[in-house]
Amino acid sequence: MTRENTPKKAAVKTPKKEGNAFDKIFKEIIEKIFRPLVEKKLGIKIVEATPLKEKMQTTIELEMDFFYEIVPEIGERFILHLEFESGNNLEMIFRVGEYHGLSFRRFKLPVRHVVIYLGMEKPTMRTVLRPEEVFEGFDLLDVHTLDTNELLSSQIPEVVLIAILSDYEIEQAETVLRLIVGKLKALVKNKRILKRYINQLMMLSRLRKIEDLTIKIAEEMPIHYDFENDTLYLRGTEKGITQGIAQGITRGIAQGITQGRKEEAAAKDRSFVMSLLLEAERSDEKIARLAGVSLAYVQKIRSELNL
Repeated sequence: MTRENTPKKAAVKTPKKEGNAFDKIFKEIIEKIFRPLVEKKLGIKIVEATPLKEKMQTTIELEMDFFYEIVPEIGERFILHLEFESGNNLEMIFRVGEYHGLSFRRFKLPVRHVVIYLGMEKPTMRTVLRPEEVFEGFDLLDVHTLDTNELLSSQIPEVVLIAILSDYEIEQAETVLRLIVGKLKALVKNKRILKRYINQLMMLSRLRKIEDLTIKIAEEMPIHYDFENDTLYLRGTEKGITQGIAQGITRGIAQGITQGRKEEAAAKDRSFVMSLLLEAERSDEKIARLAGVSLAYVQKIRSELNL
């Protein structure tokens, strides 16, 4: 499957709350998918992988001793950093390296560092990074270029799951989704665990704007997909209302009930209106029409979310 000659889509901003939800998913599945994908990308075979502490100390004291923007008589402007050091600080090379990265990121100018040593003993601190210590860039693994068939052939459920983001035409989305769901059902016999994978598939499908199609396929599965716990895509319906579902982006509120009843249903499940607001693609008036609630109700939720 390929996406050649597919027009480029405009970048889509992901709301912060939804972005956090995506982060949670990838943290849940990363251990199973990183090894085969990274091994292939880097051309290595991983013998052992030991998780390290996730949160690192990122607060760096930025009070440099002297920090100037220099305009020389000959040549281009640059940043000059002077640091006075009274001790033989063997960590100075790394401290200056941290300053360098932060300075260049902020000012986008070449940075030159001079450490002025004030100690009495002979300095033995290093002044140059070793080749392996120098940052020269990073490897980029674009999941949208991964081979769909290869991912679907995996025996690892998390790798199969990533096929939703891989290299296929949008017209093939339904076929790919059905293959993913079928493969997950074949690999995962525990219904509780399978349900978790379907929840993750539902969330990832939003990155490709095919969540409605995923809902359709999930509803056809023999296990029940719990929409009521999907806080980003609740459809605002009350339990027991199954007939007369409105056509369109929502699967919405049953036809024939009063405006007050519609507003009550939406109020009981605020996530319905929240999901439309988070998409940031519709006016408050349109959201009110789609949800069957008042404009004032939508504006109230928008205000509470600080959107």
